[in-house]
Amino acid sequence: KNQFGSMAILTLKVGGIRQPHWHPFAWELNYVISGKAEWSIVGTNGQHDSFIANVGDLVFIPRGIFHYFANADSQEELKVLIIFNSSQVVEDDDIGIVPSLNEIPIDILAASFGMPKDYFKDIPRNVTSTPIILRKDTKHRNPSLLRRQP
Repeated sequence: KNQFGSMAILTLKVGGIRQPHWHPFAWELNYVISGKAEWSIVGTNGQHDSFIANVGDLVFIPRGIFHYFANADSQEELKVLIIFNSSQVVEDDDIGIVPSLNEIPIDILAASFGMPKDYFKDIPRNVTSTPIILRKDTKHRNPSLLRRQP
């Protein structure tokens, strides 16, 4: 009773990125249908995992964990089946980095990073957020640079 779920198929073109985000109400299970995905997951206690997911791979993201993925192929689209344990009726279950940064005052960012306020003066403010981003430079990082940090 009261068990909800939703799913979507997301296609990212070459250079496509799913904006860094987290879901406060749902976990997420991702199945790579085609292409190759570069995943980055930032967990608690400074844990950071970055890896490549290929066709047939499953990637699980626990509720509330900051993450993103990008098309890691320079020629083929990426297609991912995304399954959530909440219905799409749940409002505001996708908190992206862009709208979050838009709302954090410059002095708070400066204090958080231990940098002068001028360091953050060029961060665009009041940016209209979109969950899918296209890189202008489609060169991808070297997979050997992907890492897991405890």
